[in-house]
Amino acid sequence: MDVKILAKGLKFPEGPVVTDKGNIYCVELLGGAITEFHRDTKTISRYDVGGAPNGMMVKDDRTLIFCDSKNNAIRSLDVKTGETKTLADQVNGTPLRAPNDLIQDSEGNILFTCPGGSQRQPIGYMCALNKNNEVSIIADNMYFPNGLLLINNEKNIIINETWQHRLLIGDWNKKTLKIENIRTFYTIGGNAEPDGLTLSKDNLIYAAVYGTGMIWVFDTKGTLINQIQLPGNCPTNLYFDHVGDLGLIVTEAEKGSLLSIEM
Repeated sequence: MDVKILAKGLKFPEGPVVTDKGNIYCVELLGGAITEFHRDTKTISRYDVGGAPNGMMVKDDRTLIFCDSKNNAIRSLDVKTGETKTLADQVNGTPLRAPNDLIQDSEGNILFTCPGGSQRQPIGYMCALNKNNEVSIIADNMYFPNGLLLINNEKNIIINETWQHRLLIGDWNKKTLKIENIRTFYTIGGNAEPDGLTLSKDNLIYAAVYGTGMIWVFDTKGTLINQIQLPGNCPTNLYFDHVGDLGLIVTEAEKGSLLSIEM
């Protein structure tokens, strides 16, 4: 597979996304910025949002929603005006624990991980932010829950439990807003740190595994079917370019790169 460098010199890039109009964004966690890669000019521009932006998702063509692990918040950016808003920063009256990554289900619930301080004790948890802007805990007792992904028509959710070096799978219940029957999906082991997740059109699960220099590819039954080598040891997150021809877009932190893998 052909791996191309789209941009370099980024300050711990994470959370790549592509809008339906084809705009490409990622965050710079250590730069307090959301960065746009321009397809036509092959250049980048930045929105200074402060904090430590991490996982990100597209709400619409002008609104991005992102985790801010420094300010313990879920925030939004209007790319037309540059305005940011805080959507949530507490659950049950307690500040969120360093939100890390997020996705949205078909009901409009934003699901996000809160791993703050859970490297060595199982105090990490996951939350749902519903359409009424109410936050609730949907799973807990985890060691650094990280990237997450809905599969099987949203019947199941994959969760990267980074500090147990494994991928988990659970049953997602949209009615009760709970993740049930959480169990091991795949154990990577060693010191590898599974980070971001994305799903291909043919329902393959792509995982950025920090420290391995590779993207790991699984089927929905938990079988490892491929590994893609990268120019850098620390992939953080990934997203398919569903509009253009850049294939799999990957953020890599060791060299501060935004990568394109032709599939």
